[in-house]
Parts: sequence; structure tokens; C-alpha cells
Amino acid sequence: MATLQQLITSGRDTTVRNLNLPENKPAGLEIQTLLCDLGLLDPEFTGSVAKAFGPGRKADGAFGANSLSAIFEFYRLSGIPYYFDGQIRHDWLMALSLASPVLQTPLVLHPLPGDDASVLLAKRVLRYMDSKKYWIARSPNMYNIVYVEGFNAAGTNFSDPANQWNDRRMVIRIQPGGQPELVHNFDATTEPGIPVRSKPHPLGIARIAFGQYKSWKVGMHKNTQVALRQSSNVRVHRDKDANGFRTGDKIFVGSDYGINQHSTTIKTTVVGDWSAGCLVGREWGEHLAFLSTVKSDVRYTTNANYEFVTAVIPGDELSV
Repeated sequence: MATLQQLITSGRDTTVRNLNLPENKPAGLEIQTLLCDLGLLDPEFTGSVAKAFGPGRKADGAFGANSLSAIFEFYRLSGIPYYFDGQIRHDWLMALSLASPVLQTPLVLHPLPGDDASVLLAKRVLRYMDSKKYWIARSPNMYNIVYVEGFNAAGTNFSDPANQWNDRRMVIRIQPGGQPELVHNFDATTEPGIPVRSKPHPLGIARIAFGQYKSWKVGMHKNTQVALRQSSNVRVHRDKDANGFRTGDKIFVGSDYGINQHSTTIKTTVVGDWSAGCLVGREWGEHLAFLSTVKSDVRYTTNANYEFVTAVIPGDELSV
């Protein structure tokens, strides 16, 4: 059973052909953990009726498409030649063992002189995520999807009246050197519209709980538009009393609620029937731009079955 250090010290001609072999599992777990800490490999995300969703274990020892994408990305960021033969060479193992987020994938969260309003807003969002121990993708070739509830485009208004486009759909990238970039900051809703909320439902309409999930794949929303379609568990509050508040609502967890990331097809002044609990962008053109961006993420370009990570956070908890 070889550890990462044992693979490194075994010689410069060492190559690893299959990290899924039982004898390589200790080294594989170390490799996955290091890649996760670098912000290159998604952790497992867990939650329950009693506990908000968020990052769980960093490594499972199974090297599938997600792990291979992270391995390739570390090759690229480290400037080490990649031979596309499935082998991990000694120079890669050595580089990973010496790597640190501070050096390889830095993340600057404090304000700097010259930061514009967009960068400062992105840093506020990321500082909140960091305080919650949410995972942040740190490669310049990856994107962080974040919905902020009850928050205007400038981050200066925390009112959250029902049936309004008063939430944000944000996409944040970490640039080389660690400065965040707010790629998109679009009108959205994370809440059901009043007409849908008011319709009789045996459990009450679903409203997604705050947390971070890995629960969406590229697919179709109601067979009418391309979207990020729910593919795994999310945690929801069921608004049985139809009062528009999560407080006191019964909580459920499920993978088949249809909580998709989709859009309207026409610009509207109110949410109305456009959301029955989905994460909905207000404008179709912005939705297409959102999809184009997230589909350029290296985790998706190397794996069309990739499951996207998304955080849903409360705007009134974001400090300046």
C-alpha cells in the first residue's frame, strides 16, 4: 500500500498508471485531498433534513472524471507537460506534494487599492462563503455559481419583498494571482412567485434552503429550454401555510424536485408563474450568457456529465 511520499521516493522514473488499484489507494486519497485544498477538485457535498448542505469529505479514493479533470488542471497550472496517456509521472507527484494554495492557487479576499466596485462585491460574497467553509473553485479555468437572496446589483439593498426579481445570479472566477472577477451579476429569483405559491399543494411549494450543493447537470427545463437541471439532492422548505417565509416550514431533501436553474423567455416586472421554486434568471439573453460561461468551465469541457456546484446564500448576512 503506497503513500504519496513512497511513490515519490521510489525513483524519478516512477509512473502511476492506475490510481484506482488497491495498492495505490493511500496515495490516491492524499492526491485527492491536496487537489481539493488547491480548489481544483470538488469535494463531496452532504446535508440532511437537520443539517444544511455543504462540503463533506475531500477524498473517496475513486478516480473518475472529476479527479482526472483536476489532475489535468494541475498539470496545466504547474506548466508540466501532459502526455495524454493516463500516467502520472514523478515530476507531477513531486510538484503536487510541494504545492500550496498560497503559491499555486492564491485567493485574495481582502480589499486592495484600486479594486473597483465589482471586485469588492465579489470579495464580499467569497468572504461570506469562506466564513461558512464553503468550497471555492480557484483555477482561472473554473467558475463559482452563487445565488444571493435579497440583494441588489450593487449589494446595497437587502429588502426581499415577494414576487420580485430581487435576488442575484452571480458567477465568480479567480484570476491568475488570486483576484476575484465578477463575471456575471444578473437579476434572478430563488423564490417561488406568488401565483404558484398560492396554489394548493399537499406539502406546500418548495423553496430551496441556504447552503452549497453539487446538484445540477446541463439538461432541459420542461423540455423547452437549456438549463442546469437538478440531478442530485437539494434541501427545501415546504411553504404549506403559503406565507412566503421559511420559518417554521417543514424541511425535505430530495433529488427529484425539479429545482432547475432556468430563465424566463420574456422580460417581466414580477416573478409570477416563472418560478415554482427554481433558481430563475430574469432575462433570456443573460441566461444564455450564464450557460455559455459555466459550460466553458474545464470540469465540464472535460466531462459533459459534470455536476455543477452552486451556493445559495442570504444577502442580509453579507458584511461590507
